[in-house]
Amino acid sequence: MKMLAWTAAAVLGCALIAAPASAHAQGAARVQRQDRNRIAAEEIAQSHAANVYQLVQARRGMWLMRNNHTPLNTTGSGKMLVFLDGAELDAVEDLRQIPAAGVQLVEFLTPAQTERRMGKYTTVGAIRVSTRDETPRDSAHAAHQR
Repeated sequence: MKMLAWTAAAVLGCALIAAPASAHAQGAARVQRQDRNRIAAEEIAQSHAANVYQLVQARRGMWLMRNNHTPLNTTGSGKMLVFLDGAELDAVEDLRQIPAAGVQLVEFLTPAQTERRMGKYTTVGAIRVSTRDETPRDSAHAAHQR
């Protein structure tokens, strides 16, 4: 009987120790999933990409696959839009002309985000490249950006 009690206590103790670790791992996975649409300065610095196209191809290749024409996106609005510091570029291929070393952030925008933030309509989305530090200076500025 004592052996059964000790076994139950040991199992319960292991469960209590493992639960916070599991919750922490799930929280980290959630944060990682949120960042799948962004390549931040730290990740850019770790890459060996010469230009932004190579960076995106190596780190978030699915972004580029969205630009492939299919029967569903053959209209003009089915083109992946590209922005550099707010200015629209001509094509995804223009990312090859942007050195990765000078970039602070590369971000994939969904069609809704593209329309809301950039004022452009697309059924595919956009890649937004920023060479400037976009860290909010104060909380009022941060609230305005959201």
